[in-house]
Amino acid sequence: MEPIAQYEIPFLHPLAVHFPLVLLLLGAGAAAFYLVLGRGVWRQAGLILFALGALSAWAAGETGHDLYNAVEGDPVVEDVVGLHSDGARWTLWTSVIGTLAFGLASAARLRRPKPVEGEEPSPSRPREPLWGRVLAFVPAFVAAALVAWTAHLGGIMVWGVPR
Repeated sequence: MEPIAQYEIPFLHPLAVHFPLVLLLLGAGAAAFYLVLGRGVWRQAGLILFALGALSAWAAGETGHDLYNAVEGDPVVEDVVGLHSDGARWTLWTSVIGTLAFGLASAARLRRPKPVEGEEPSPSRPREPLWGRVLAFVPAFVAAALVAWTAHLGGIMVWGVPR
């Protein structure tokens, strides 16, 4: 039997936590490009990444309860788990707010006036309004910072050693 087949990962949390980390950081990158470039493709990418990131943040939070019950009492876990749990909760809420902000900016773009008949369409694509770009960027940046901080705290619980 192969050595790798002798092992398993008994909890989903270590697998689930990587999805919100990657999706929300990529979503924040899309928000930064949207803020600077003002192109709709970055707004759409941010909306998709944040919607998936919020769902995966919820899943990561749900899978953390079983793992905590298994490691409860470990000194490093007991020292850090409260901050980690709070960070996860704040990450979830800011990712939902970021999703809503991208959605609001997208809905506003759908309501833009149609070109007048007989009018030549502009060859250059104008940048989208600044208010929508800022509205999407702020919660995206906060969610990215929170997911990174929460991941760092999780890493301390797994790999941390006293100084």
